[in-house]
Amino acid sequence: MRLTLQPTPEQAHALNDTRTHVSRLMNGLLVQARRHPDTPTDDLLHAHPDAPTLPHATRRAAAQAAHDARHNTRGGLKGESYWLDARSLRLNPDTGHVTLWTLQGRHTIPTRLGNYQRHLLKSGRVQGGRVTQARNGDWYVNVQLDTPAAPTRPKAGADPLAPRTDQLEREGNFAQIVRLLRGRTLTPKQEGQLAIALLETSETDAGELRLMKAVDSPQPDARIFLGFSILAATRNGPANRLDFALRGLAAQPDDFTRWWLRCSQSRALVELGRPAEAREVITTVLTEIPVSEIRSRARALYFAQGIYAALDDFEGQDRYAREALRLFDLLGIFSEGLSLRLDLAYRTFFEGRPDEAFSMIREVFQHASHLNGPRLAAAHLVTGEMLLLSERFEEALEHFDQMLAVQQKHGSDRLEAPARAFRAECLWRMGQMDWSGFERQIEALRPTQEFDHVTRAFYLGLIAFEMDDLTTAQQQFEKVIVGVALMDGFRLRSHAFLAYCRWAQGQALEDASADLLDVMNQVGGELALAIDADRLAALYSACELQNLGAGAARRLSQRARPVLHLRLLGGWEARINDEEVQIRLRKARELLAFLVMHGPATRDQLITALWDGSARRELGSYLKQALHGLREALRPYLPVGVDPVPLMGGHYRLSEKLSVSCDAAQLAQSPHAGAARDDLTGYMTGAFLAEVDSEWAGVLREQLQLRLLTLIMAAGQERQATHPEEAAQIYLKTTQINPLFETGWEAAAEAYEQAGLFHLAQQTRTTLQQLLEAEFS
Repeated sequence: MRLTLQPTPEQAHALNDTRTHVSRLMNGLLVQARRHPDTPTDDLLHAHPDAPTLPHATRRAAAQAAHDARHNTRGGLKGESYWLDARSLRLNPDTGHVTLWTLQGRHTIPTRLGNYQRHLLKSGRVQGGRVTQARNGDWYVNVQLDTPAAPTRPKAGADPLAPRTDQLEREGNFAQIVRLLRGRTLTPKQEGQLAIALLETSETDAGELRLMKAVDSPQPDARIFLGFSILAATRNGPANRLDFALRGLAAQPDDFTRWWLRCSQSRALVELGRPAEAREVITTVLTEIPVSEIRSRARALYFAQGIYAALDDFEGQDRYAREALRLFDLLGIFSEGLSLRLDLAYRTFFEGRPDEAFSMIREVFQHASHLNGPRLAAAHLVTGEMLLLSERFEEALEHFDQMLAVQQKHGSDRLEAPARAFRAECLWRMGQMDWSGFERQIEALRPTQEFDHVTRAFYLGLIAFEMDDLTTAQQQFEKVIVGVALMDGFRLRSHAFLAYCRWAQGQALEDASADLLDVMNQVGGELALAIDADRLAALYSACELQNLGAGAARRLSQRARPVLHLRLLGGWEARINDEEVQIRLRKARELLAFLVMHGPATRDQLITALWDGSARRELGSYLKQALHGLREALRPYLPVGVDPVPLMGGHYRLSEKLSVSCDAAQLAQSPHAGAARDDLTGYMTGAFLAEVDSEWAGVLREQLQLRLLTLIMAAGQERQATHPEEAAQIYLKTTQINPLFETGWEAAAEAYEQAGLFHLAQQTRTTLQQLLEAEFS
């Protein structure tokens, strides 16, 4: 139960000092725990100087937090709250005051106490509470109550535990149910209660085992089918989830179980693509649940917000989500509240407020220990998709890997297909997986649920689109639109690709883009479409010209990849969108040339190349200066937030948002002369980076010159049989590049002789002789 405190400035200062002290203790323990992974945090606690000043329960809670986070590879604990047990936290329900321990002594602080909260405090026993400072600066305490059941005289033959377990079940105190019922001889109802409690406390294997034993009994309790429905939600799909929910409803459940079964039924209907039916079910449930059943009502509201999101009724989603969140906070329940915050963060992202969305995500993961396996896996998947769509690929990969690890730990594969597909896309976009590898990863997906098929269809459509097979791409994207997409990103991106396919195949732009623009008006999602903006630039530019899509089309067209035209032969010039790019630092220009010609490189490779293998300590600083200069020069031409030279996988590379056209790179990649003959003159403007004296530039300068000479000679040979005089003139171009290139002089003389121009052949040989004598005299 959450109580809002109303401290004076002096009391707020005392609370903050205590919180800071506990935070310092937690992070100090975390550092030591990572340095000594085999030492229990309790042992480390005794040696820490900040520990003795705190109550025993508070420092034990700090040690447990450090223990839970010690296996995370990086990052600390924010320490925004601290735990006080019943000896350090006292509540007076009559006055509405709380007396709690601080470093400056005990303080009695008034609270904003409602009538229902007052009733709970009077009927229950305070076990402790977590004192927390909200982001807006307010202080509150999440009180943990042990609410005893009303004493009743048990009927003859009645189970004396039944009233207690029923009360705990309604409160959602499943850990207490496990402690009460485990090891006892149980009634069928208690078997169901214990099985559900085990599932809700992440003892999945033990819970499933009890379900499997109980389902074959003559009259299994409806909770047994509820348990199987919950398990099906994390494993083998919505059809089984719906089937078990319906079987549970046919088993004459009590009110508490019936409401929960209806919630599970509604979610299964959503995942089966029947959200309108789900809305009818959840509406009925919400009318049945009395206001006094806060836990059940909060759960139903939680499911309702998901249904309204599936119906694209985001006003309804927001209304139900915030009401459910208020109830979960009132009850002091973290897990469902965190899941709701995750859903709201996802919707906020698609509404175009990424900073707010990621702030909410960080808040969720600060309390990740309160999330069970399925919810933690979903949190990693949702966060990973948002990071992927934001083109923060390395961070996204971390979340997808953690999500797969969580599912493996809990024996689930429910979200594996979208996670592996997202992961493959990250690697492909980072350049760590080639196209064929990406294609193999997608083809290897084995869909088991409806949204798995949608995931695979989207990526097969993307592959077909990249291969210019627009007909196949259109078919696959249409499957996504009519299917059940677990992630909104799939549906939005499919609408965009589908609009392009229809338009490219002759449909009028207004008709082709109508569905896309309608979805964007309802859902938003401009940020989700930005990742594909370069591929769909022509569509967005055309929409902008015809005033379709308002400002979104204009912004998306501007996100398309700008082309960097780079001239490195015979001088230096860099232009983007016909505007000269000013790069002041010479080493920044050389860095750009190296990345264009050689591709991604590590820090050591760049230092070795740009400073010829020198090992001077200050070179790291010089590289930072070059990187900063290059980034600042290119940043104005890229979307806000895009790093022009990102560090990904330990390698610096040019952003994939930047398309590069470079004369030297084209020369290095030119095929045989027949294809390049008409363009050879463009390569004869001068040497490669003549002003750069680094070894790598000198080696490449010689290679490019040899490549150009080879291409010119091949072009001359193609013409010599039919046009020998023209061939001679082509051969002489090699001598403009290298006056001492004897092969070119001799080939030109022979071609003149073949054309019957013997005086020109003699003149050519004489010129060569004079050059050689002058060179070696």
